[in-house]
Amino acid sequence: MRWVSIALWMVTTPAFAAEYRSITLANGRSIPAQIGEVTATEMVLSTPQGEVRIAPNELRSMDPLSAEDYAAHDAWRVLVLPFSGENTQDNETARLYINRVIKGIPAVQTVTVDALPPSVGETTRRALAICGTDLQCATRHGSDAGVDIVVMGKTSSTDQGSVLDVGAVFVDTPEARQRESILYDDALLTHRSSILKATYKVLFLSPPPNPIIPEDAVGPPVAAASPVVPPPPSAPASLAWTPLPGITALNQGNPTGFATAVGIVGVGTAASVAWSGYASYSAPQMVAMSALTSYGLTVFVNHMFVTD
Repeated sequence: MRWVSIALWMVTTPAFAAEYRSITLANGRSIPAQIGEVTATEMVLSTPQGEVRIAPNELRSMDPLSAEDYAAHDAWRVLVLPFSGENTQDNETARLYINRVIKGIPAVQTVTVDALPPSVGETTRRALAICGTDLQCATRHGSDAGVDIVVMGKTSSTDQGSVLDVGAVFVDTPEARQRESILYDDALLTHRSSILKATYKVLFLSPPPNPIIPEDAVGPPVAAASPVVPPPPSAPASLAWTPLPGITALNQGNPTGFATAVGIVGVGTAASVAWSGYASYSAPQMVAMSALTSYGLTVFVNHMFVTD
């Protein structure tokens, strides 16, 4: 009779389509909505998050709601838990993809356990990280985290192939929960459309007629490639014959190499002069010997820094 009354009300109230209502459902949820089409089997509701379709036995009450209250309704805060199950890679792929889908729904804010605000205690974070598909854990700790909906999932294997189970529960009305299963025997992301539809269904929403399906691959973050460091400028071999210790090191912007080269030549030349003092050389011979020794060491150390 309530359903019949609604249908008669729509027929006799021309302005009804422009009015908003607060709809209470049998599972305890309260929905701000604008009522659309009503048939013998369902009522179509327009909500901030999208279209909701309910059957006659799901309706409990319908109260007036101003346009201002409808517009001021808070966005859903949706927590996507880490997925559990046998296939770790598919768990993470599904979680990331579903998180992307939910972000595309209007009036929704998504969050992960790692991104919960600092006000959420560490005990709550740890519990949520291991909830898996435990509804009691999700609702209890989801309430502590201040979210409206908790989305969870897991993968498993059957004789027919792999299965991805996706579920969601409204934290303040645990009776409002839904689960969808997707059977697959190939790459999970070839079932993007099915995952998208399942995500909408567990949130009690109807998928849009032409949903935008995220097509780019998802998966664990890939580490950024290390920046390519250009090699130091090369020093030509001909430069090594220059009578300046360390000239090849300077050419490459290597001040340490330059200092090393100067030190080697300086110490080597001094040692040569000291040793020559014990020999019976004339003064001109000693000068020539020292010069040759210094130049020879210079050429030697300069060749140490030749790279081309």
